[in-house]
Amino acid sequence: MATSSVSSTASSSATPLTTAQIAAAKKASSQALLTSLGAGSGVDVVALAQNLVDADKIPQQNIINTKISTNDKKVSGYAAISYMLGNLNTAIADLKDTTDYNSMIVSGASSAYAVTPSDKAQEGQSAIQVLSIYKPQKSLSTVAYSSATDEVLSGDFAINGTSISVSTKSPKGLVEAINSTQGLGVTAKLVDTGAGFKISLTGTSGESNQFSFTNTGMDTPSDQVNLTNLQNATDARIKVDGVEFKRSTNNISDVITGITLNLRGTTMATDGVTANTDFVSLSRDTASLKTKFDTFVTAYNDVQSLLKEVSNPKSTLEDYGATLVGDSTVRMVKSELRNIFSKISSTPGTSMKFVWQIGMGFDATGVMSLDATKFNSALAANYDDVVKMLTGNQKDLSKFSPAPAGYMGDATYKIYKLISPIGPIATQSLGATKQTSQYKEQLTALDSRMQMLLDRYTKQFSAMQSIVGNANSQKTSLKSTFDGMMASYTNK
Repeated sequence: MATSSVSSTASSSATPLTTAQIAAAKKASSQALLTSLGAGSGVDVVALAQNLVDADKIPQQNIINTKISTNDKKVSGYAAISYMLGNLNTAIADLKDTTDYNSMIVSGASSAYAVTPSDKAQEGQSAIQVLSIYKPQKSLSTVAYSSATDEVLSGDFAINGTSISVSTKSPKGLVEAINSTQGLGVTAKLVDTGAGFKISLTGTSGESNQFSFTNTGMDTPSDQVNLTNLQNATDARIKVDGVEFKRSTNNISDVITGITLNLRGTTMATDGVTANTDFVSLSRDTASLKTKFDTFVTAYNDVQSLLKEVSNPKSTLEDYGATLVGDSTVRMVKSELRNIFSKISSTPGTSMKFVWQIGMGFDATGVMSLDATKFNSALAANYDDVVKMLTGNQKDLSKFSPAPAGYMGDATYKIYKLISPIGPIATQSLGATKQTSQYKEQLTALDSRMQMLLDRYTKQFSAMQSIVGNANSQKTSLKSTFDGMMASYTNK
């Protein structure tokens, strides 16, 4: 956040004057006034008055501008801290829920199905066979009709014994009659094969929805509509570890705990009899979890680095360095972050209670690091304990909730309190901003007072110059008179 600019009437560019310099300026201005008046010559009373006013104004102006500059730097420092803490909370958001730790790597699945793990999925291997999928019957007429609208059909039509009233006995008329008959569970359409029109029927998925189509009482046998089954209606049938299951859906989530199988086809061999077996393995994706932790560690260290720079009087960091030297809020934020991760978890596991047990450590300067080997070992040996220690087994817990939620959940809550609109950082920043407004009002008041003083000085000096001018004029006149008189006495 860039520091706010100061108005031209409150410029902080002037070099502060010492007491001795101010006294010298006043003495020089007074001496110039006396010399000018004594000489009776014209004097720039405006410049003279301005010099005297500046001698009073500039020291006060410099003091106020210094305060404004200091406050502007504070506001920038607070904004930078709030921003970096927000980044830290964003990184923690990927680590505060139990679901954040259960990313799985699936291997061994075929194109016949997809494996979708949930947060309940467990590491392990399953033998899977897909014997059939949940699908409808599909049938197609054996004859291709040259016209869709010619009345080339005859007799009576029925599906599963339900009569179909066909007013126009054309391929199109039959299709429309089937689609308008309620309760058939069959959809008809005309298919333009390029060599004629065929009638296609599609039923409802599931083996209990297999349908039969009949055409009786034709005028001639050649008028009969015959259908060929392209696909029989079947239920989904799978074998998992040798146990067969039948379901009326292709999304099966109640067979393997924490896993949904999305069926797309079968694993049957080309002979249509032998079922191929896939050995599907689930392993924890520790690599992506480690990446999340690396992002968190970087964000944490960035906050610590900024806190160090804003409080370092010798910092060379542009914009934010040395902006909050000796500030109590900086010390409070440092202490809060240190306390979050230095004590026992609010939801300790049986064997995992401290962050150092998963390879998280701090050096003497407070820089955080993560030992990948120790981290992976802790997850492999004590997964449930690690998750409980870090999340309290919470899921989607609000950032406003103070409920015990492990290291990451607690950190989310505490950091949000620091950066909330009513938190200490925002409060301090608002206080500095309000104070700056007051200082600017003081500058405006100072300008008004000094303008009044300038007007008074200018008026007084102008009057004095007029008096001196008149006196000098009288002096010259009297001298001329005396010179005339002397000349008449001396005849010179």
